[in-house]
Amino acid sequence: MSINRASSRLKFFAVVLSVIFAGLWVRLFSLQALEHERYRDLAAGMHTTRIPIRAVRGRIYDRNGEILALSVPGTSIFASPAHISDIPATSQALSEALGVDATSLAQRLSSRPESRFAWVKRLVSSDQTAAVRALRLDGVHIREEMRRFYPFSKSLAHLVGFTGVDEQGLAGVEFAFDRQLSGTDGWRREHRDGLARHISSPSLAFVPAMDGKSIVLTIDSNIQDFLEAALDRCWMAHRPKAITGIVMDPHTGDILALAQRPSFDPAAYADYPQESWRLRAVTDSFEPGSIFKPFVFAAALEEGLLDLDEVIFCENGVYRIGGRRLNDHHPYGDLSAQDVLVKSSNIGMAKIGQRIGPVICHSYLTAFGYGRPSGLGLPSEAPGRLTPPGQWSHYTITSVPMGHEVSANAVQLVAAFAAFANGGYLIQPRILRGVLGPDGEPVESYLDPVVRRRVLSDQTADVMLRRVLRHVVASGTGRLAELEHYAVAGKTGTAQKLIDGVYSHSKYVSSFIGVAPVQDPRAVVIISVDEPSAGPGRFGGTVAAPYAAEVLEATLDYIFVDTPRHAVELHYASAGIDGEGADAP
Repeated sequence: MSINRASSRLKFFAVVLSVIFAGLWVRLFSLQALEHERYRDLAAGMHTTRIPIRAVRGRIYDRNGEILALSVPGTSIFASPAHISDIPATSQALSEALGVDATSLAQRLSSRPESRFAWVKRLVSSDQTAAVRALRLDGVHIREEMRRFYPFSKSLAHLVGFTGVDEQGLAGVEFAFDRQLSGTDGWRREHRDGLARHISSPSLAFVPAMDGKSIVLTIDSNIQDFLEAALDRCWMAHRPKAITGIVMDPHTGDILALAQRPSFDPAAYADYPQESWRLRAVTDSFEPGSIFKPFVFAAALEEGLLDLDEVIFCENGVYRIGGRRLNDHHPYGDLSAQDVLVKSSNIGMAKIGQRIGPVICHSYLTAFGYGRPSGLGLPSEAPGRLTPPGQWSHYTITSVPMGHEVSANAVQLVAAFAAFANGGYLIQPRILRGVLGPDGEPVESYLDPVVRRRVLSDQTADVMLRRVLRHVVASGTGRLAELEHYAVAGKTGTAQKLIDGVYSHSKYVSSFIGVAPVQDPRAVVIISVDEPSAGPGRFGGTVAAPYAAEVLEATLDYIFVDTPRHAVELHYASAGIDGEGADAP
C-alpha cells in the first residue's frame, strides 16, 4: 500500500509540474512570440523617449530693420511626482520661490503620483530660476524654453500683438502671420535610465526643426514714436475713452505708424483687460461724422453735379425735411459750394446729397472702399456699414453726406482719403513689406503698390486737395492743423455717438484726417478721439487736429519732403493705369 501511495503522489506532482511548466511555456511563447512587439514597445517607452525640438519663432521687423518681436531663451519649472517623497513640503517650497499656490500645486502633483512630468510654472524670471535651483529639490527640474520678447513694449502692442505660453500667435501680426512665423518643430530619440537620467546615444533617430520665417512690416518705428508721443499728449489733455491714430503713405498704401490708447504690455497681456487688447483701427467701426463729407462732395464734383463757386442756401441754420429738422453749428445763409465743405455745413451737404441721389452716392462710396474689409489682412476687421441704396429711407440721402447712417473703421477712412492725395486711386492699404527666410534672405517682397481702382479723375482729386481740403485747414474748421513750413489739407469731424438708437448730445467721436504737403503729398494722418471728457471743446478741430499736425510735421521733417517721387509714378504705370477714369464707378 505504501509503495502504491508513494507512486501515486509522484505521479500527481509530476502532472502538476507538467501543467506548471506547460503554462510557463505557453506564457513565454506568448510573451516572446505573440506579444513580442507590444512588450518591446513598452520597454522602449520606459527607456527611450521622443524629445521635441522646438523651432525658433521668426522675428518681426520694421521697414528699417528694427526688431519689434523676437524669441529669447527662458526657463520653465516642471516636476516628476514619481520622484518626490514629500509632495506637500515640495509644493510649499516651490510656492515660496515661484509665487504659485501651494495647495493647488500639491493637489495637482498628488493626483498623478506615478507621473514623471507635470508643469509647475512656465517661463519664470531669472531670480525665480535661481531660487528654485538653490532649493535642490528632488523631482523638480528646470527646462530651457523660448519666450517672446517685445523691445518696444507698449508701443505697437496692438499691431504686433502677442503669443501664448507656447509661442502660438494670439493677436495682431503674431496671429495673422502665425503660419510663417512658427516654423516646424523637430524631434530626437533619447535613452533614459531608471531615474529618468539622459544616456548619450548619438545613433538614435533625429529630425531637425525648421525655424520660422521673419516678417518685415511697413511700419517705421521713428514715425511710430512721433505718433505715440502725440497720442500721449492728447490722452493727457482730453482724457478720452480711447484714441486711434494712423500714418499712411498715400502712394504705396504702406501703414507707417499705427497706435492707440489705452495700450498694454504684450509680454504681460494677461495682466490687462481683454478690452484693451483689440486693434481698434480695424475691429471698431464708427459713424465718422464730418470727415466723411469730402467723399460725397467729390462724387458730386466728379459727376458734374456741382460747381465750386455756385451758391447753396443753407437755410440760416435750420432745414426741415418732412418731419426731420437739420441744424448747423452756425447759422449760414448763402455759401459757395466750396465753403459748404470748408465751414462743414450739414445743411449744405444734405442738399448736395439730395442732388446726386442714393444710387450715385452709394456707387462712389463703394468705390472708395466703404462697406467691405480694407484688405489689410489683420484679424477681426469690421467692414463697416453701407446700406444698399434700395434700403435707404427718405432721410438717408441727407444723413450719409454728413457721415451718419454709415460706419467705417480708421484704416478704411485713411485709405479712402489717400485718393485725394495720389491722383484719385484707391490703393490697397498694407502692413506687410516682406518675408525673410530663417537665414535672413528675402523670400517674399511687397514693394509695388496694389491699385484697387481709380475712384476720381486726376482733375477732381487735385481740386479736392488743393482748393477744397486745403482751405478747410487754411481758413475753415481745421485751422489748428496749419503748419508753418508745410501746406496741410484735411477735414475735421465731430460725430455724435448713437447710443440706444438716439444721438447723444454729450458723447462724441472727434476726428481729424489730413495730408501734407499739398504740393507733393507724402503722408496721410488720421487721429480719432472717442469721447473726449476734458480740455477745451469737443470738436475735431480742437481735440484732434493739433495732434495730427504735430505728427505730420515731425514725419515730414524726418522723411525729407523734397525727395522726388519718380518710383511711385513707375509703379502706377506698371499697374496698367492710364490715369483717365479707368474703373470709375
